[in-house]
Amino acid sequence: MKRIAIYDMDGTIVCSLHRYRTVFDNDGERIDLGYWRENEHRALEDNLLPLAEQYKKDNLDPDCIVIIATARVLRDADLTFISTKLGDPDHIVSRADGDNTSGGTLKVYGLKPIIEEYRDFFDIEDITFYEDNVKYLKTVCDAFNIRGVYIPSKQGH
Repeated sequence: MKRIAIYDMDGTIVCSLHRYRTVFDNDGERIDLGYWRENEHRALEDNLLPLAEQYKKDNLDPDCIVIIATARVLRDADLTFISTKLGDPDHIVSRADGDNTSGGTLKVYGLKPIIEEYRDFFDIEDITFYEDNVKYLKTVCDAFNIRGVYIPSKQGH
């Protein structure tokens, strides 16, 4: 049996609240992207959340394909954090610089070729997506007909 575990980062396995804040506009509360981008260099100060232990166990399981699917633009500090504190996954889906696609759509398009590749070669019995943003969770789970696990957080905007 092969299984796939897909993890969002911020608010799910990583706490980056020290460089996160929200603003309100006509659409409601949302992440202050300007502030986030100004503080991207502080990624190495992020901390692991409890679910990171499961991520690490899944990463050591030879029957589990581990994917990080994040709406972050991954810079050197982010990649260093992943490799030194989390452990490198089998795949990473992330935002390209300048891409303003919604996080859910970004993750669907990034995950699609990966999931299709594994489904073509293995009997994938279990695909689970861990996410703290309800909209992203629904978008991805509906797109692939997979199980989602909502992780409540203060960063799920």
